[in-house]
Amino acid sequence: MERRNGFLTFLSALIPGVGYMYLGLIKRGVQALMLFLLIEPVCRLLSIGYLSDIIKLPFWCFTFFDTFSIARRLDRGEYVPDSEFIFKKYTEGANAQQFSANISRNFLIYIAYALIVIGLLAIVDKLFNGYEIYSLIKSYVSTYFFPVLFVLAGVYLLFKNKR
Repeated sequence: MERRNGFLTFLSALIPGVGYMYLGLIKRGVQALMLFLLIEPVCRLLSIGYLSDIIKLPFWCFTFFDTFSIARRLDRGEYVPDSEFIFKKYTEGANAQQFSANISRNFLIYIAYALIVIGLLAIVDKLFNGYEIYSLIKSYVSTYFFPVLFVLAGVYLLFKNKR
C-alpha cells in the first residue's frame, strides 16, 4: 500500500475531523468535525460559553493523535472501517433497533451526571450574571484554569511514582 504524505497528514490533523477525511474515513471525519464545530454554539446557547474551550481542547487532542494512529495502521496495511465516531460501540450490531438495548446503564449514568452539571452551570450563570463578583470569578476561572490544571498535573506526575 502506498504511504501517505506525512506533512499533509499533519496539516489535516490540525482541524478535527479533516484528518479522518484525508485518510478516507469520511463518515468519522464529518461527525468529528460537526461535533467540534457544535461545541461552542451549544455552550453559548446554554450560557456556559466560557467552558467551550475546556471541552474543545481534549477533543482536539484526541482527534489529532487518533488521526496519526489510524494513519500508522493504514500504512501497515490494516483495514480500518469507516464506523460511527460517536456511538460506534452501540451501532455496530446487526440490527439498528437494538441501539437503545445496547446502551449500558453506566453510560446512561455518566450522561445523566453530565446533563445535571451542565444544567446547574447554566442556572448559576443565569442567576448571578448581573453581579460584578460573579463576572470577576468567571474571568479568573477562564484565565487561570489551564495553567493551574497544568501545574497540578505536573505535581501529580512527579509524586505519583514516589508512592
